[in-house]
Formats: sequence, C-alpha cells, structure tokens
Amino acid sequence: MDGPHVTLPLPGPKAREILERLGKVAYPGLVHGLGPVVIARKDGSWIEDVDGNVFLDLISGMASVPLGAANERITRAAVDALRTTGLEDAHFYAHGYMAPLAEQLIAISPPGITRVDIALNGTEAVETMVRFMRRATGRPIVIGFMGGYHGEAGTAGAVGAETSDLSAGYRALMPGFVHVPYPNPYRTPFVARPGGSGDGTVDYLRDHLLFHAIDPGEVAGIVIEPVLGSGGCVAPPAAFWSALAGLVEEFGFLLGVDEVKCGYGRAGTMFAVERWGVRPDLIALGKAMGGGVMPIGAVLGTDRAMGFDDLSTGSTWSWFPASCAAALETLAVFRDEPVLANVMALEDAGRSSLDDIAARFEAVGDVRATGGFQAIELVTDRATRERDPALQHRLTHGLAERGILADSSTTSLNLQPSLVLEPELLRWAYGQVGEVLASIV
Repeated sequence: MDGPHVTLPLPGPKAREILERLGKVAYPGLVHGLGPVVIARKDGSWIEDVDGNVFLDLISGMASVPLGAANERITRAAVDALRTTGLEDAHFYAHGYMAPLAEQLIAISPPGITRVDIALNGTEAVETMVRFMRRATGRPIVIGFMGGYHGEAGTAGAVGAETSDLSAGYRALMPGFVHVPYPNPYRTPFVARPGGSGDGTVDYLRDHLLFHAIDPGEVAGIVIEPVLGSGGCVAPPAAFWSALAGLVEEFGFLLGVDEVKCGYGRAGTMFAVERWGVRPDLIALGKAMGGGVMPIGAVLGTDRAMGFDDLSTGSTWSWFPASCAAALETLAVFRDEPVLANVMALEDAGRSSLDDIAARFEAVGDVRATGGFQAIELVTDRATRERDPALQHRLTHGLAERGILADSSTTSLNLQPSLVLEPELLRWAYGQVGEVLASIV
C-alpha cells in the first residue's frame, strides 16, 4: 500500500455517506466520537479508507495492534484454529492451546508470577484483577490514580479516573475506590518531603490519604498503569516505584498493574514494569496480547493473589481457541524477530524529534517518549501549563490532511506506532508535525 495520499476535504464523499447512515441508527454517543475516516482495509502501518485515501497509522488500534495490521503469521494461526474448533467456552472444556499459552505467559512474567486466569479483553481482566485483590486480602478499598484508564463502566470504570465524564452516572454507585494524582513528572502537585519516601506521590499517600481518610487495614491494593496510555503516555519517575514498593510491603497491599495498553513491548520491554524492576502481585493483559488479530485478555498473579478456587471469573468466550492460537503466535513473533530492539530505536527516534519540536514551539509544554508510547502536550502558556485542546484538535486534523492518523486524547496528542514501524518513517512523521504546527501557531 503506497502512501500517504489524501484527497481533501475529509471525510471524503463515501465516508461522509457512511457516517451519515450510521448517525441515523447508532447510539449518538458512539457517532460523535468517530473520526473523518471510514476504513476499507489495513496493511501493516497503513490504512486505506473507503475513498481511497491512504494514511500512516500512528494509533495502532489504540495500541492493540502491535505488529502491524493483519500480521500474516498471527492471522494464519487464528484462522487455522477457527477452522479446526470454531468457538468453545473454555470454562466448560479445556482445549489444547490453553496450557501452552498459560505456561508461556508465566515464563516471560516478572519473578513471583505463578498463576494465569482467562479473560475476553482488557476491561474484563482489570475487573477480575480487582476481584482477586479483594478476595485475597479480605479488604474492600482499592486505590487508583487520576488520569488512569482501565475500561468503561463497572469495576474497571470505577477504578479508572481519566476524565469525570467517563464515570458519570455510576461513580456514586461503585463504592470502595479512591484516587490520587498520577505521578506525572510534568503535572504532579506533590514534592517529596525531607526524610520521606523519596517520592512526593507516595509521601502524600502515606502522610495524608492513609493518615486522615483511609485506614490502611481496609486497603486491598493499588491499581496503576505503569505508563499512562490514553491519559498521555506518561511514565512515572524511577523514584516512585521504589517508594511505592516500600509502601505496599509495609501495609500488606497487593500491587496490580494494568498492562493492557503499555504491555507486550509497547514500553520497550515485554512488560512495562520490567523497565523499573517492579515485581507486581497481579498483571492485567489485553489488547496487544492477540497480536491485533483476535480479542483476548488475561490476569497473571502470585500464589498469594490467586491461590484459591472459590471466585467465579471470566466470560463465555474468554480464551476461545482462535484467540489463544493468535496469542501464542504473537509470543512467537516476539521471540523470533527483533521487535523490542526496534521499539527502542523508535524511542530514540521519537525522543530526538520531540525534543526538537519542543525547542521550536512555545505552544509545546511537554513531550514524552517511552518506547512506542509517545506524546506531545500543547499548552496556552508554558508558565501556567494550561492545556490547549483547541490547538491539539487543529494539529490532529492538519496531520490527517497530510495522511497521518494520531490519537487526540483528553490530555495530549498521542503517537502509538506499530512496534515494527521503520524509525525513519517515524522521524518523517514528526517532520510533518513540525510543519503543521508552524502553520497553525
């Protein structure tokens, strides 16, 4: 697929017709969030829409397509399994893909992980992870972080707090969750106190939240994205992790990490926590686990967190055979090909390009690159750090007109390339970012 190539305006006539048809029958909340592209086909890091426009894909299915669209190896494995077995409820009958996948997940996990549970997707995995926390500890409260996203509605929506509208209508109906600001080096309101843990966020947890508001004996654990995904591709400072480990150990909390978006190589290591030597009690997986071909999720845990058999989990199509086959082949691709090395090359390419953009434009408040998680945060004023969503929207639209699709999140312009994208192509894309910014600021 040759690209990029875009005939303006967007959406094109065929896409506009389809979006209008959809608008007449679909839930309005779905339609108003759709972009000006209706996909006809995808190939690797390229998307062709129904009007023949070709775009470089720097969204990657919200980081759920790690190895390029319709990866041939993974697709073939899934199709073969689907032809052989169709669908099956893995709660009722085991199938031949389950044990190998569970064994391989444990083999690549951080030390201490000994158990695997099945899930259909990341949201379900997070929900199950929280249930494991409460069951294992007998405690009701779970601490989450402002800016974190863990899914929509239910338990996953309640432990998340990316923006208040995502939990509107049910937040008050889901007790047992409290939130503190994410340890965002650019925006944290906290400063480490002398003689404290070494990290301001953890000092706040210990000195204020757990002293004034919550009895530590009622806290089951902490749920965190090791790198914020849609919340802005933010990685905490290294000091946060060592301080958090001390807090967790002191009070007997379980540490649950949501690696649904930042795991599977996205952060440059197979699991994002590996970058900081973190040893969690529970890990939620989803999205990229199926190689961008089939939906699947999982919960990984220690014996303390999952060493019991009286919690009913999962759902009917969790780990159906084709999904497991895709997941196994995805792990094989990571073993056979230099994917992680390429991710670190993407990080280097992104970091140098982003630093150049930040130096050129006063409207750029912060830039971030952790593996294939990269972002630009636009501000109206560098001193006040007030976000500029209008400028972010114009930048996103300008890039689309040049054939580059990026994720305009609630806080940043997020760029999530395929983990096998050529670094030079990413550098080219950032050159386009600079040209668009120069034309609109």
